[in-house]
Amino acid sequence: MAPSFADGHSKMYKPLNLKSGDHILEVGVGTGISLTNIPDFVKVDAIDYSEPMLVKARKRQEKGEYAAKINFQQMDAHVLEFDNNQFDHSVVAHTLAVVAEPEVVLREIMRVTKSSGLIVIVNHYKDKKGIIGTIWNPFRKLLGLGKHVNFKQLIENCGLKILSEERVNRFTTHSRMLVCQIP
Repeated sequence: MAPSFADGHSKMYKPLNLKSGDHILEVGVGTGISLTNIPDFVKVDAIDYSEPMLVKARKRQEKGEYAAKINFQQMDAHVLEFDNNQFDHSVVAHTLAVVAEPEVVLREIMRVTKSSGLIVIVNHYKDKKGIIGTIWNPFRKLLGLGKHVNFKQLIENCGLKILSEERVNRFTTHSRMLVCQIP
């Protein structure tokens, strides 16, 4: 599935307008494919619940595929083990639809991201499930593709401001990148 998500992964760090010394959190890093797009002047804490995924990401690091300083950690995104306001910005790709409580995770990301910081969300979504989406939703969960999440409603519930929305991943027509700002 990774090649079909490559466009979103390659774009999700660009809206952050990274500066030297910025400290970024990536939630749900998976195999680490997105980290190949990060410049060497930032520091990244990259977390995932799956240790086997982190093993793959660390192997990429050992091969020298990343320019930035990256700290990988196995962690549950529902309870982030970081201080309040620790990160300049945060990114989360294809994760919020597969966690048990998307709002809890997004609020945790907000808690650890500095005021006025950006949160970039990349995920497949439609504003409404529709009849087919309702029928398909249980099968999506069984296949590990997550559940339907109304991202705009989730973002509004959390009090974030959407700065931009862009279609990404041309082979998956419903993938979007939402750039949000913490008030």
